[in-house]
Amino acid sequence: MKTKNFKLNHRLIFSLLTLAFFQFAQAEEAVVDSINVEEVVVKVSRLNSKLKNIPQKIEVITSDEIQSVPNATLAEVIKRTTNLDIVQYPGLSATVGMRGFSPSAHSRSYTLILINGKPSGTRNLASISANNIERVEIVKGPYSTLYGSDAMGGVINIITKTATEDFSGNISQEVGSFRYTGIEASLAGKVVDGLNFDLGYSMKNQRDDYKIGDHNFLSASEEQKIILDEKSYGSRMENSQYEFNAVNAGLNATFNEVWSADARASYTFADDIETPGNFWGTYGQSMKDLNRLNLYTVVERSKADNTLNFSPYYTSEKNSNYSDNTKEGFISFKDNVKEYGFQLQDLQAFGNMKVILGLDYGTYAYESERFSDATTPATPYKPNNKNVNTAVFTQLAYNISRLDINGGLRYDHYSYHIDANDDLSAKAADEDYNTLNTSLGLQYRILDNLKFHTSFGTAFSVPDAYKVAGKYEVSEYFPDWDYWYVKSFVGNPDLKPEKSSTVDLGLKYAALDQALNVDVTYFNTTHKDKIAEEELESGETTYTNADKSKMEGLELASSFDFGVFAERRFKLELYSNWTFMFKSELELKNEDGTSEFKDMRYVRKSTGSFGIQFDNLKGLSSRLNARYSGARLERDSFSGVRPDWSADDYYTEKGYTLEDKMVEHAGSLIFDYSLAYRFKNGISIGGSVNNLMDENYTEKDGYNMPGRSFLAKISYNF
Repeated sequence: MKTKNFKLNHRLIFSLLTLAFFQFAQAEEAVVDSINVEEVVVKVSRLNSKLKNIPQKIEVITSDEIQSVPNATLAEVIKRTTNLDIVQYPGLSATVGMRGFSPSAHSRSYTLILINGKPSGTRNLASISANNIERVEIVKGPYSTLYGSDAMGGVINIITKTATEDFSGNISQEVGSFRYTGIEASLAGKVVDGLNFDLGYSMKNQRDDYKIGDHNFLSASEEQKIILDEKSYGSRMENSQYEFNAVNAGLNATFNEVWSADARASYTFADDIETPGNFWGTYGQSMKDLNRLNLYTVVERSKADNTLNFSPYYTSEKNSNYSDNTKEGFISFKDNVKEYGFQLQDLQAFGNMKVILGLDYGTYAYESERFSDATTPATPYKPNNKNVNTAVFTQLAYNISRLDINGGLRYDHYSYHIDANDDLSAKAADEDYNTLNTSLGLQYRILDNLKFHTSFGTAFSVPDAYKVAGKYEVSEYFPDWDYWYVKSFVGNPDLKPEKSSTVDLGLKYAALDQALNVDVTYFNTTHKDKIAEEELESGETTYTNADKSKMEGLELASSFDFGVFAERRFKLELYSNWTFMFKSELELKNEDGTSEFKDMRYVRKSTGSFGIQFDNLKGLSSRLNARYSGARLERDSFSGVRPDWSADDYYTEKGYTLEDKMVEHAGSLIFDYSLAYRFKNGISIGGSVNNLMDENYTEKDGYNMPGRSFLAKISYNF
């Protein structure tokens, strides 16, 4: 039976590709200019530099690429267009990592997510709608000199669509497997001279639990199949339904030749998102609500060689988690994370040199509540806390002939505060400290089509306030066992931020009028002062800078457009984008002063995205994409419920023992195919097959991902 399905899958691929190329053969000849991504002005640089002049490794996901893949959320877009390491759960949850920095969930992340250069207010890529995204800029490597904390692995900067004077709009409808429906609508245009507006709305709704895949395209060992559970193949992931809504609005005003302003607002809301817990349901099936508000404003004065802008922002993300998914369920835990502040920067150009001076001021505030029933408060997991950051920075870029240089310096001051909480026996507490970071990049054009690029940068990630200051106690009663869980925590005022330093070395080659592009980049990162829990003699738990890790790898990106041989009357591009990790190990200090090294959890040895895309430049486009996620290690959390599992099956290499209870998850190869046609009257029709080979895989242990699914879409642009 499996062999028959395998042949059927290949016939399906062949039929879809044949249809695409048949349509191309029937098209009229035409010459259409293609966009040169190298000429794009990269906003994440804060220097308004073109991509071709930036030594750091930056990738751009264009609007065409976003539209060419299934794109319900930003997590889906990044999965299908990059080689980043994504961990996604059912229940609209996804985190990202790159270059060996773990994508597992942290209170703070090692990859910074921005919207138009300002804090996004979330680390959850699955909660960001792709409806209003113009492009995505991805910086690989440290960028703390421009954006402060959390930019150790890199930065993802989301550029939203902006209105022009031309009146335009879009409305679309999607239907798909698992009773999925989606609606998108947008409207933009001129209000009066000098004032433009844009509005948008999107809704995604999956009303059936999704089906798990039934095959493994790559070979998997018996142990790895047991990890997935043989019973999961072709089964349903119970309690995996959701509805997700996003509204956005913007105003853009031009007052005169010098002054302008832009204001944007977005509201994301989703109620009763089902969360399965895991495939076996051992953590219980539940629900959650999500609400996030983003407000951004930019006031800018722009002259010939000088640009001054002031950008206040405010974000608030509220998550409410229910006790279970029944009608009797109540909100048992909710939190609210707010980020607000402003950016002030002055950009001055002196011929071939640009210099920016800036001031960033921001507050990160965390609040939470717990309940033992619908009306009775319970002791929270940690006290409410916040940190206030004030930073000054400068960045310089110099371009002359064959040489591009940039460098930066940033000084950050953090003030921490913890609120008093009687239930936690916590008193109000305050601490503060400072950090300095630098960066330097160089790019040299060896030949007209060959560039050498290198960069060095330091970065940091600040600990949460409760880890630095204060003292509190968490207690919880478990009536089934008549047991009180009590744990005392004490902050460490000497705790330092986690820091990293990274060196890049690479070559970039382009030929045949950008039809051929190759970039090979080697990177080496040292991650110091990693924060870990430490048990004190008093029995209390504190936090300390204990560990260090090293990451080393190679990134290889290449593409070739065969349309260059036909005077670019069409686009037929083969592409690939890979990260190969040579080293991703954690150094642990023993009590006797010796060190032991272990492979890092969650970090895949290799990740990649490759495929073929076709566009006849007259309406027809198609894309076949494969994404590879290599093997990864996780600590076993389901030994008591995973069928046929034996303690002898645990991973015991690279410094691990049976007591570590590590499991090695198999790599996976996921194929997606999409086909679309745009008519001249503004109507577009398309469809996609996601997980074409019906792969059974996980990105987090116990959370098997959706198998093969189909999607059809019709839209009208005016």
